[in-house]
Amino acid sequence: MVPAGHLDALAEAGLYGLHGPGGVGAAAGREAFEVLAGACGVTFFVWVQHHAPVKLLMQSANQSLRERYLAGLCSGRVRGGVAFAYLRRPGPPAVVARRVAGGYRIDGEAPWVTSWGLAQVYAVAARLGDDVLFVLVDGSSPALRVSAPLRLAAMGASSTVRLAFDGLLVPDDDVLSTVPLWQWQAEDRVITAQPNPAAFGIAATCVRLLGDTPLAAELDGLRRRSYALADSPEPDLAALVEARGHSLELAVRAATALVVSTGGKAMSSDHPAQRLLREAAFFTIQAQTPAVRRATLDQLRR
Repeated sequence: MVPAGHLDALAEAGLYGLHGPGGVGAAAGREAFEVLAGACGVTFFVWVQHHAPVKLLMQSANQSLRERYLAGLCSGRVRGGVAFAYLRRPGPPAVVARRVAGGYRIDGEAPWVTSWGLAQVYAVAARLGDDVLFVLVDGSSPALRVSAPLRLAAMGASSTVRLAFDGLLVPDDDVLSTVPLWQWQAEDRVITAQPNPAAFGIAATCVRLLGDTPLAAELDGLRRRSYALADSPEPDLAALVEARGHSLELAVRAATALVVSTGGKAMSSDHPAQRLLREAAFFTIQAQTPAVRRATLDQLRR
């Protein structure tokens, strides 16, 4: 599990409120993401989960819920997690909600929930007919059934579990928002097309450790192009997806180059080269969509 001291240090630095009131702009946020991901991918991944409930609270019309949680989350006194990636999967909904007196009942299983035992509250998404219901859930609820931490090839310290909801009752006071599924899907296509600063952070660390390498120029050019695409008033989604696929492949290629140049000692469990390679591989499937998968594979074929 990620040491609590890592998360405490991030809270003391004010990094839990990046997306809260008075938060930083896009460029500063990306820089923080790159630095943290390049330094310790698993600490970054646990920390980045926290920003989802903060963003949802900032967008929520539930003023009482904002008053209860937003200040604590932005200071890091309260830590958050998230469960929603299953909304991208085809087939029957993994987690469903139905209306009951005074709130909603939630049933189903989230196959991937990070930061268990490190966060206190979780933003959870559930299908509500043709809508998506977002609620804030206390991690201590007895209606939650938690698996043992998943055995992962990378990010093993992220305390990632399967989380089952057995008739979890959520009062109206804990509802963040309800949005049509089509709207969430449209917004998610834009979000998942964005450049991933974590990939750039890992690649940058590998480039620094490699020293003189042509990968440095490729990284610099791709980073500038990707962020310029993201900041365009009318983003080109196809170009963004292609750039995201390129960045994921570049992170893997840079980490592989670091392993090769390091030699046998790169396989030592305490050497950063093997960790960076595993973390780079992890980010190729994190927030993956069919479009991003195709773009990454296309880049690998080149």
